[in-house]
Amino acid sequence: MNGSSAAGSNSRSRAGGAPYPLNQWYAAAFSDEVTRKPLARTLLDRQVVLYRTEGGDPVALIDRCIHRKAPLSQGAVVGDAIECPFHGMKFGPDGVCISIPCQDKVPPNAIVQSFPVVDRHGHIWIWMGDPASADPAEIPDTHWLNDPSLTAVKGYFHLKCNYLTAIDNLLDDTHLPFVHRNSIGTPKMVGAPIDIEGGDDWVAFSRWTLDTPPSPVHAKAGGFTTNVDRWFMVKYVKPSTVLIDVGSAPIGTGAPAGDRSKGISLFSNGTVTPGEGNSCFYFWHTARNFSLGDAGMSDLLKSEMTKTFLEDVEIVEMVQRNVDSDEEDLPQLMIAGDAVALRARRIIASLLASESLSSGA
Repeated sequence: MNGSSAAGSNSRSRAGGAPYPLNQWYAAAFSDEVTRKPLARTLLDRQVVLYRTEGGDPVALIDRCIHRKAPLSQGAVVGDAIECPFHGMKFGPDGVCISIPCQDKVPPNAIVQSFPVVDRHGHIWIWMGDPASADPAEIPDTHWLNDPSLTAVKGYFHLKCNYLTAIDNLLDDTHLPFVHRNSIGTPKMVGAPIDIEGGDDWVAFSRWTLDTPPSPVHAKAGGFTTNVDRWFMVKYVKPSTVLIDVGSAPIGTGAPAGDRSKGISLFSNGTVTPGEGNSCFYFWHTARNFSLGDAGMSDLLKSEMTKTFLEDVEIVEMVQRNVDSDEEDLPQLMIAGDAVALRARRIIASLLASESLSSGA
């Protein structure tokens, strides 16, 4: 390992610290994004450089040389170290300076901050809080991305909205018939019964829409020409990952009773990482249990899911612009479709409160 809510408003800061829990694992990048070439990314309002050692281990350092504050990401990886592009100082994976070309002695305080990182489930996870508290066992399980029994497509967006707004959107399926009417939404979804359950650090819901026309995306992927039974199962896990199990099967083939063999299943992970200010990274993937290895189907799903998520991008960024310009701080009405998102926000608020108490803030 080298709007008004339970978690507060969508603001950049809060009294005593950051507007997000720090002692958590966040996705910094997909695994294949991090190579021997330095990658710059602003995460949780901090500029970070990511790269790999010669042995393939990921490294995360603050992207700022201790000398003149030049961005290390503009330098080169030499062996296991990264070289500053300004004066050639080299820093090891632990952030300790190992050489200064213009002098023989390296001062003991020549250190840049390093962060715990883990390469798991196709993501590079970073811990930007207290390093002593970083337990890899708490990394969210996003194994669908590289499950050998599935075929996945993936991508990410840099959203111009607060990370809470993005999580709210992922946990609200009642917007699908409206925002996604031409992609994954169907009219009957919004009125179908919903089952909600949860624990201290998770909340989940499931919704079945029976005998309904297939969504446009499912019709293309599954070849459905008649009505289907559709499922939508979503689980939020701290701090900001949403696991989505969706699919459709021809009516009367047993899907509601547990037999999905006549249908198609899509397993999606969405993990959200705060960026700079009211921006965030949304890493997504969709894995399937049908047409395995079919490049044409992968191209279709990549294209369709990208278009679907762009519909989300448009609406959440419009919401953020209105929040930012709301000088009157008008009250925000909550409706039934917000139930799951509100429970997730309470979990985040609890994490923030715990960190505030432990820090004495």
